[in-house]
Amino acid sequence: MMIWVDGDSCARGAMDVLLNCAQQRGLDVHVVADRPIPAAQVSWVSMSVVSGGKDAADDFISSRACSGDIAITRDFTLGIRLIGSGVTVMNDSGNIWKLRDLKAREEEAELMLAIRRGGIARKSPMHYSSEASSKFESSLLRLIDGM
Repeated sequence: MMIWVDGDSCARGAMDVLLNCAQQRGLDVHVVADRPIPAAQVSWVSMSVVSGGKDAADDFISSRACSGDIAITRDFTLGIRLIGSGVTVMNDSGNIWKLRDLKAREEEAELMLAIRRGGIARKSPMHYSSEASSKFESSLLRLIDGM
């Protein structure tokens, strides 16, 4: 089993939790991003820095992840692609996604983007809370221990 991390969207707090859990259990982690991620630059973590546009990291992960792997991402479209390959998908807040939930969230995200483009709403800054970190750790350990 490999744990794939969409490093472009993973909160630093979640990365720290993930690396701690994976190291304690001797799990393989591969971080993919469009730039080096300092938190992931440890000897036992594989990292791929990709170039080539907006979906390069997504394409890299989806072409290599296998059934039984776990992926950490906030990207609904990537999650949909991965679930279709038998990969378990969760976000850095601890939500373990089902296909129908990801499709609904993808539609909501598209609607919110249209609203923001129209000037009706602004994008609020992301804040990674201790609650999200705790839920992420609990969900991750439940997944790892159940496999």
